[in-house]
Amino acid sequence: MVLLTAMAGSTGCMAAYYGARKLWRTIRYTKPRHRGIDPIGEAEVFLAYGRTKEAVRVLRDTLQDEPDNLAAKVTLLRAYSSDRNVRAYSSLAKDLHGSLSDQAVWTTIQRNGREMDPHNPLFNT
Repeated sequence: MVLLTAMAGSTGCMAAYYGARKLWRTIRYTKPRHRGIDPIGEAEVFLAYGRTKEAVRVLRDTLQDEPDNLAAKVTLLRAYSSDRNVRAYSSLAKDLHGSLSDQAVWTTIQRNGREMDPHNPLFNT
């Protein structure tokens, strides 16, 4: 019984620690451009280390400030693909279809889209 109480106490402490840590990171977050860092490069590093949520946050913040940043949108597609977020991937791919359909990167977008959403006609054309 004492062991269960100790485990419950330590689990509660760990949850509190990780919750506080996440809150601290959210409060202290500074956009990459304000730190003199290329946001796409930072997102690429996050993706390379499997930190998809951080990459998505950086890219979304970048797109709020620079809505026409095509490189950020393509990198965001990579993040959604890595995270297997079918809905977000399909929605962003649909928005980009007009501007990328004649470029080589579109074939990669279609291939990844077919793997995640094989019944979507956008990826089967």
